[in-house]
Amino acid sequence: MLALEALRVWRLGALVGVVLVTVQVGLCAAGGNLVSNASFEEPGSGSAPKGWYAPAAVYSRDTSVARTGTASLKYANADPGRYRLCTQSVPIRAGWKCRFSAWVKTERITGARSGAGICLEWSGQDGKWLGGSYPGGAKGTGGWRRVVGVVRVPRAAGRVSLTCYVQKGMTGTAWFDDVELVRVADPPIKTVLISPVYRRRITAPGPAHARVRVRLDLRDHGLRPEQVTVRARVRARKGDSRFAEAVSRPRDAGPFDLAVPVKDLAPGEYRLEVALIAPAGKVMHTTGHDLIRTPDSFKPTCTIDAHRRLLVGGKPFFPLGMYWSSINAEDLKTYADSRFNCIMPYGRPTPEQMDLAHRHGIKVIYSIKDLYAGSRWCPKDIKTPADEQGRIRRIVRRFRDHPALLAWYLNDELPQSYMPRLVAHNRWTAEEDPNHPTWAVLYQVREVADYIETFDVIGTDPYPIGRRGASMAGQWTAETFAQVCRARPMWQVPQLHSWANYRKRPGEDPGARTPTRDEVRSMAWQCICEGATGLVFYSWYDVKRNPDVAFDTQWTYLKAIAAEIAAAAPMLLSAEAPPKVQVRTDPARPGWLHWLARSHKGASYLFAVNNGDAEGTATFTVGPKVRAVRTIGRDREIAVRNNQFSDTFKKLQVRIYELR
Repeated sequence: MLALEALRVWRLGALVGVVLVTVQVGLCAAGGNLVSNASFEEPGSGSAPKGWYAPAAVYSRDTSVARTGTASLKYANADPGRYRLCTQSVPIRAGWKCRFSAWVKTERITGARSGAGICLEWSGQDGKWLGGSYPGGAKGTGGWRRVVGVVRVPRAAGRVSLTCYVQKGMTGTAWFDDVELVRVADPPIKTVLISPVYRRRITAPGPAHARVRVRLDLRDHGLRPEQVTVRARVRARKGDSRFAEAVSRPRDAGPFDLAVPVKDLAPGEYRLEVALIAPAGKVMHTTGHDLIRTPDSFKPTCTIDAHRRLLVGGKPFFPLGMYWSSINAEDLKTYADSRFNCIMPYGRPTPEQMDLAHRHGIKVIYSIKDLYAGSRWCPKDIKTPADEQGRIRRIVRRFRDHPALLAWYLNDELPQSYMPRLVAHNRWTAEEDPNHPTWAVLYQVREVADYIETFDVIGTDPYPIGRRGASMAGQWTAETFAQVCRARPMWQVPQLHSWANYRKRPGEDPGARTPTRDEVRSMAWQCICEGATGLVFYSWYDVKRNPDVAFDTQWTYLKAIAAEIAAAAPMLLSAEAPPKVQVRTDPARPGWLHWLARSHKGASYLFAVNNGDAEGTATFTVGPKVRAVRTIGRDREIAVRNNQFSDTFKKLQVRIYELR
């Protein structure tokens, strides 16, 4: 049997996850460079390199500067009103995915735009311009830098051209060399592990099956879905012992699930391999996910169960908290006089501050989100990924056994350029602490799927008030849940702040204001109804400084909202089979109602919230055993006739029903 200390150094599948990310999102070159005279070595007529259209007023072949070989393309322009392009037609077909790049050296490239770079553009069969791809360039003065873009050329494209240029209105000198254009291929199969939902752990209670969501993308491979076979197989990580498999023959390109039984696995490490098999029986691509069957003696302090619930000490726990700057005794005393149960302080707490939170019964989500060398808030002594690893492991070891610790905060909206390090930080944290999950928060709501190997729990942060409607909270939560195939826990981040607190210049965000009580309440319940299993509001320090509403006013209604959610938490986190409910609203005004049904200790509940986009009547169809409905908090009874009842919702209104 594996002891707890042994589990701390297990890979938990994350090391292979690093490889998986590369395999699953990596692009394979499907041919050579399609650019003629890509390094400008061959002279053409006049000053232009052979194969390029290069206006002599701006461009010339330069044999005194080169990254490789003996020549480069030089751009020299002192007139911001002069805009010239150096182009070449390239043999790209419509529908191809391509990677294009150039190495650029700059000298005093100035102007409002991003500088010297490269772009790919296309026109239709009639010669009319249809669009293009324009990666950011290089400006100022600097040595050779690579500018790169990846794009799929649309089906309507006819002629495609590659362009080296400096953006309009800019001046200075730039050199281009080693231009590349290659066709690339997306992986033909991508998979997401949807069960188990947490750290690939299989425990005695389950899950009974390992499940993967399979998506085929055969556009770059000349095959149709019905021509291929997909096989999922579980085997031991060491040796070649095979335990179970499942096979599917897809009928179309839509996503599908494969389930492989795992309930009889002994404690140890396993690999779930998914293979795409070509018509002739050859394996053309594989993906995989590591699994770990934990020993029955392993009882983590905090874990995520199959229902995406956080368990603390074996009991369901609904994180209900706020972002803080740092912990202080006065604020904590005020905060603890509420049903909020956790905080996420940006300032990394000391042991004494953690002790203080624990004495007040407040859990801490510990932030290590700034420990990325070169990022804005990173300590200056962290200069390399090796420095990052050492610091993270030391911090996690120091606080992993503290009773106030709830989770680790790893990423606050960092872009995908950090992806390898995001994956590594998640792995290092899991290796050091098998007892607490990791949490990441993104505004990149449509990119969440790309980050799935970087967190245990995901959150997104819709902040609409002062800019748009409160319905953004429910829309973002639904999209986030879809991005993770409804197979990861979500702790969402609703808005408490006024955008006035973040103005960079006078007049910015003229509509900025503090969210009203009804807006906060609606946004919170929208998140819950769309699948959130925790809420961490942004932020405590904004509530204290919002310019248009007094702290006491805000804190009074926030305490009431927290009390309402905390009272409902046992129902929200119940694992009992929910009642069957159908909801109908006016089809001419769709999408304004979010709802969630739950059963708990033999009773049934229905939560419904208006997102503020419209108002009207909703009709609920319930089971035949429901005879009456009580509205909790209003002590109002609604009659049920023919298994239906109706209720009217004003904008932002929340209703909680007990189905009797």
